[in-house]
Amino acid sequence: MIKGIYTSALGLIPLEKRLEVIANNLANVNTTAFKRDDAFSNELISASQLFRDGTPDPTVNDLAQQTYTDFSQGPLQQTSNPLDLALDGQGFFVVQTANGPMLTRDGSFTLPQDGTLETRDGAAVMGTEGPIRINNVDQLQRNQLVIQPDGVIKAGNNVYGQIEVVVPGSYSQLSKAGGNLYQLQEGGSLQQVNESPVSIKQGYLEGSNVNAIDEMVAMIQLQSDFQAGQKSIQSQDQSLTQANQVGQV
Repeated sequence: MIKGIYTSALGLIPLEKRLEVIANNLANVNTTAFKRDDAFSNELISASQLFRDGTPDPTVNDLAQQTYTDFSQGPLQQTSNPLDLALDGQGFFVVQTANGPMLTRDGSFTLPQDGTLETRDGAAVMGTEGPIRINNVDQLQRNQLVIQPDGVIKAGNNVYGQIEVVVPGSYSQLSKAGGNLYQLQEGGSLQQVNESPVSIKQGYLEGSNVNAIDEMVAMIQLQSDFQAGQKSIQSQDQSLTQANQVGQV
């Protein structure tokens, strides 16, 4: 009976994790360029492995759970702001943060008075030859700033550099670092792709790739499964209590 309670409780662990992931996806349904996550258990542990003589075996780990990120592209939304950029295709912008270089697909950039193209959190946007800097910002009309599909930045006859766009050797080499940023794991590799099959669209932002309806349906199903697991534990607990009372008689 106790073994059944432990087994039922074990089944709730991956459900709880997936509920947390879905809740985070829904919270970011309107976040620029957000990529949804999902969770799965990559192995199932049998009751004979998990329990020894009816008690938990401390040498056996819990279900091995992992999350993965869906890097599919979100919808492109026109803003008409010349400093808003969207990547149409694979790739990431490179930005220099206080914690080192990071990757992002959030192209809602700003241009402060010092002329350094930045994210809204103040990280410098990197070009193929270093941070992008634009001279005489106070004299520049922003609607004159042209950013070509290959990332080259122009204003009239002046060229201010080319925005760097990179792709990882494998998307599994990336991990979320918070603030819509991604960090390349140790041993990972990057390569520049300032050409087809990716292009930069000026005056657009990429939306989140979270489908709110799909996430809500999944959440409702998981909540139902979680409640069923809880009822199973309660039922077994009540049966155990009754069995103990019979034994006392």
